[in-house]
Amino acid sequence: MDVNDSNMNPNVRAFLAAIRYGEGTLGTLGYNTTYGGGLFHNMTDHPAVTGEWTGKRLPDSYCKGAGLEPPCYSTAAGAYQFLRPTWKVLKVLLLLPDFSPESQDIAAIELIRQKGALNDVIEGHIDVAINKVKKVWASIPGSSYGQPTASLNAWKGVYENSGGNYA
Repeated sequence: MDVNDSNMNPNVRAFLAAIRYGEGTLGTLGYNTTYGGGLFHNMTDHPAVTGEWTGKRLPDSYCKGAGLEPPCYSTAAGAYQFLRPTWKVLKVLLLLPDFSPESQDIAAIELIRQKGALNDVIEGHIDVAINKVKKVWASIPGSSYGQPTASLNAWKGVYENSGGNYA
């Protein structure tokens, strides 16, 4: 299934909602949120590319959890908290026109696909999919980045309440 086509699958939509929940971006302004809760408004590109936002220093424990030497900075932004370098690659790969909610969703689905979890999500094998993408999003249950993670029960609750089904 094509990344663009999979955007309409109810399990994919629910999985995306659960990721946004974990990242703290499930609300109406989630697609405009920067790491730390700030907001940006220019959706022509990632806010660290447009210059609207330059990033935020991470706690030293987060840097170490990510295998980086402190001090380090996060440029995580948008509903899926894309880092600037990750976004730049996905934008070119997927020919994304902007940083709109639609482009962010497509890019997130591509990351799920790259980890070999897209078919698992579509088929409702959510535990398998979570295990495959927990290295992509620090908030996913079981992630080892050293950042707070969502509880598995709460994460699955959002998945289910968003229309997701299990195999």
